[in-house]
Amino acid sequence: MPHVVVDYSDNLTGINAKQLLEEINTTLIETELFSPEDIKSRARRDEVFLIGLGVDQAYIHVKAYILSGRTTEQKQLVGEQLLAVLSNKKYLPQEFNKEIQLCVEIIDMPRDDYFKQVV
Repeated sequence: MPHVVVDYSDNLTGINAKQLLEEINTTLIETELFSPEDIKSRARRDEVFLIGLGVDQAYIHVKAYILSGRTTEQKQLVGEQLLAVLSNKKYLPQEFNKEIQLCVEIIDMPRDDYFKQVV
């Protein structure tokens, strides 16, 4: 843990999703709350989406699933750090100028309900 799912709108032309995932993983490691080998991240482009009534906007929504037991302060730190990664927009071409809604959601997964095996 954590499992990170990045959903982003199809109109984010030129996004470097791999770079964004690398920035997210690096940030999670730097919090010292997670081991590198436990972080699993993926990005999904949403081809069909609508924001409001169709205003030309874009979005990136990060869901970070973490095992229960973290303090409110730790979850706040993770959320703020991930939002900072999204805000820096290094993963987008400089000429990209569309308004983007950036969201981070930290989701607790009960430890008793998570099963893992490395084979």
